[in-house]
Amino acid sequence: MKNLPAVISLSACLASAAFSVSAQSLNLTQPSYTHFSGSIGENSRGYRSYNLDTEYEIGHKLFVTGTYQHVRQRFNDDTTFRESIIDLGVGRYFNVYDRTTLDVSVSLGNFTQSSNPFSASGNTFYTLNSGLRRRHDMFEYRLGYRYIDMESFDSNHGIVASAHIYFTPQTALGVYFNDVYSNSNWSLGMRFLF
Repeated sequence: MKNLPAVISLSACLASAAFSVSAQSLNLTQPSYTHFSGSIGENSRGYRSYNLDTEYEIGHKLFVTGTYQHVRQRFNDDTTFRESIIDLGVGRYFNVYDRTTLDVSVSLGNFTQSSNPFSASGNTFYTLNSGLRRRHDMFEYRLGYRYIDMESFDSNHGIVASAHIYFTPQTALGVYFNDVYSNSNWSLGMRFLF
């Protein structure tokens, strides 16, 4: 985490240059359902995590989702712990108030205790998700609930939350929290709208 500020600064500069989409093509008054996010974090066991997340609105307030999470920790005796998660889903959102939406989604995924999320030795799972999102000028935040039922494990549920501050119409700095996958996980990252 020592180099995290430098990585975020470099990412912000590159993203601003790469995503020079005009502001008229984006809806800046509603929460985003078409974006890509990347973050680096740490879970409650002290293990580093790398996260990629995307949503894409396909029309009629329907969207598809994709999440990849990789957790890695190297110990003093040179052993390494790894786990990976991949999660793909579909959802729908509803306008409940000006600049506020309610979203619901379902997803299927695979959890492995290796660096390969497609490993046959993994545990498949499905999730049911809901959340409220609010966009207020340059701020967007979400508070949600996730239920997960994973093969070979007890079902689990928990809270997911995120907050973003947009420093350009297409680029935001984000803070993310979930307590579902690998214990509690906090991360800091970037979001890019497209």
